[in-house]
Amino acid sequence: MKKVLLLFLMFLCIPACANELTEDYLDIATNYCTYGKYSDAMVYLDKILQIEPQNSEVKELKNTLLRVLNPDIQSYLTSTNQNLKNAYSYKKTGDRKKQINTLALMPDDYWANYFLAEYYRENDLDKAIYHYQKAIELKPNYSQSYLGLAKTYIDNKQYQNAVETLNKYMTFNKNSDIAYALRAKAYMNMNYLSDAYDDIKKALKTEENISYLLLEAKILYYKGNYDDAREKFNLLSRNIQTSEVYKFIGLCDYAQKDYKNALLNFDKAIILSDDDKTLNSTYNNIKQMLDKK
Repeated sequence: MKKVLLLFLMFLCIPACANELTEDYLDIATNYCTYGKYSDAMVYLDKILQIEPQNSEVKELKNTLLRVLNPDIQSYLTSTNQNLKNAYSYKKTGDRKKQINTLALMPDDYWANYFLAEYYRENDLDKAIYHYQKAIELKPNYSQSYLGLAKTYIDNKQYQNAVETLNKYMTFNKNSDIAYALRAKAYMNMNYLSDAYDDIKKALKTEENISYLLLEAKILYYKGNYDDAREKFNLLSRNIQTSEVYKFIGLCDYAQKDYKNALLNFDKAIILSDDDKTLNSTYNNIKQMLDKK
């Protein structure tokens, strides 16, 4: 049902609102829903209705939100589509095989393809891409499918495809911080670092969350701005003590030839996770170099 809500939000982003202020409010509500903050989203829907009390689409959207917030109310989709209802029941009981088989009975149904794509994102990226593309083919104006497809392209390292898909998504949701952040990630991996930095700054202007701040720091590192990058990673380490954060702090130290601190930070990173073999190799090289002094 949460997915259904988010889809409704995205679908209504362009036609629902008549002026820039209400468009901004709807964009904020959309972002809140992305993070599951439905009560906060409701506040901005109410703000829209204060300005446009006859906005039927936002009224419908608010009713959808109320359904999500009340777990005793049955989803509209599952109440009108028996196969979707069965698939939802199988999901609740943990019978994933029957859930997927039931959804597969509806090859030309948008929702079946969307839910299959969401399922396969966890275990088969090629199948996820196929079902997102099929969903888009069936309903090209349902923008949430583009976002899911872009995320899957990034996970599958198809960064140019991700950028093109996000560009399409942003024709529906021009101020989406999630889209800007995802496009920044794709650009970073394509080494288009100026474009990546511009996009992550736009994302942070709307929502200053940790994942965006982490991406900004990485982009600064890859741009060669080691002082700024290290400062940001160091600030992040106060809230998130992960191997990745300490690794990048160490990489900044290493790039600036501060080998002792690089070794200390690599050591922290390796203690937290020793999966990165290149990090182990760099750590050993620095250690050997310092031992010779």
